Amino acid sequence: MIDKIADLFRSSEEVPDLLEVLGLEGGYLELSEEEQEKLYEYSTAVGTGGKFNQLDQSVTSTSQTQQGYLKGVGSSAVSSKDYDFAEKVLLKALEAEDDNPTDRHFVYNSLIDLYYKQRDYRDDAIEKCIQYCKEDIEIVDDFLDEWKQEYGGELPNIPSFKRMAIIYEKQGRYEEALEVCEMALDRGLDDGTKGGFEGRKERVQNKMDE
Repeated sequence: MIDKIADLFRSSEEVPDLLEVLGLEGGYLELSEEEQEKLYEYSTAVGTGGKFNQLDQSVTSTSQTQQGYLKGVGSSAVSSKDYDFAEKVLLKALEAEDDNPTDRHFVYNSLIDLYYKQRDYRDDAIEKCIQYCKEDIEIVDDFLDEWKQEYGGELPNIPSFKRMAIIYEKQGRYEEALEVCEMALDRGLDDGTKGGFEGRKERVQNKMDE
C-alpha cells in the first residue's frame, strides 16, 4: 500500500483519471501531499472482483457524481476516525456542481455521524449535528421522491429524525422532540427500534407528564 501511494503521488501534478473526469482536479492540486495520500487511502471501493482503489483506474467516463465520490471518501474517513479530513471532504461535497437530493442526503448522514461521534470532546459537535439534521430534513421529501422512483415504496431509514429526537430528548427539549417524531410519522418513516417513532413519541410525552 505504501509503495502504491508513493508511486501515485510522486508528482503533485499527476492527477488521477477519475478526478479529472469528475472535474475535481483543481481541488486535488490544492491538497497537501499528506491530504492527497489520504484521498487515495479512502478511495477504496468494492467491486465484483473484490476491493480496488478508484484512483488506480484508467477511466474516460463515469456514472459516479462529484458529490457521490466525495461522500464515499468522507464516509471512509469518518469510519477511520480521521475526523478533520472527513469534515473537509464532506463540506466540499455540499458545494458539488452536480448536487442532487440523493447524494446530498447521504452527505448529510455522514456529517451527522461525524459530529455525533465527537460529542464528548468537541464543543460545537452537538450544535453542528443538529444543524445538519435540520438541513437533511429540509430536503428529505425530494430525497424520498427520488428513492421511491428508483426503489419503490419501501422507505429507507432516515437517521436525521432519530438523531435529532434523541438529542432534543436528552436536552429536555420535549416539545421539539415530539415535533420531530410527528414529522417522521407524517412521512411513514421508522427509526429502526421496536416501538418506532410512535413509541418514542409516547416515551417523550410521558416525561413531559411527570
